[in-house]
Amino acid sequence: MRRLRLVGNLLVVAGVVLLVLVAGRVATGVRAQAKGVSLHAASSVSPPREALRQAPRPVPRPAEGEAVGRLQIPRLGLDLVVFEGVSKATLRKGPGHLPGTAWPGGSGDSGNCVITGHRDSFFRRLVDVRKGDLVRFQGPSGTSTYRLGERRIVRPQDVSVAAPTREDRLTLITCYPFSWTGSAPYRLVWKGARLEPESPPESARISERQSP
Repeated sequence: MRRLRLVGNLLVVAGVVLLVLVAGRVATGVRAQAKGVSLHAASSVSPPREALRQAPRPVPRPAEGEAVGRLQIPRLGLDLVVFEGVSKATLRKGPGHLPGTAWPGGSGDSGNCVITGHRDSFFRRLVDVRKGDLVRFQGPSGTSTYRLGERRIVRPQDVSVAAPTREDRLTLITCYPFSWTGSAPYRLVWKGARLEPESPPESARISERQSP
């Protein structure tokens, strides 16, 4: 009887410890997302017209764990701050941009931009993604819009999904299946092609030409 009681107490303690760890991880992500939103809002203030007429300056690459922009999937209501890097500490804060892949956000760095996130937290909503969904990335160099068109399930060892491409692409990666307990055996990959930016209305173009 004492042994059963001891086992029961140990199980309760283990459960409490697990809940504390999960709660700490969630709190870390919530704080990082809130801080990242404020930083991005401050960096997204429209520059004066004189600055727009000057040649764009290259945006310095951030260090591991720094916020690089916001990823949005409007149909799902998904709006997340993305951080540089894919370390464990970074992915606790939000989705991470894979270093070495194309720079997101309309910076002129064409190619394959890869962003990865945890299936049991920030990228959980990818379970509801459909072909044709639009994805927007707002970065310090501008906003890029992509249309998702290709869905793949691959092994973790398949690094071809992160290979460079000539055309501008966005690749979203998360573990799969979503219902798996523990380390998942596959990766869900969504690929999107970048859309050309829409031209401003004719009235806006006339106003711009007439401005001093």
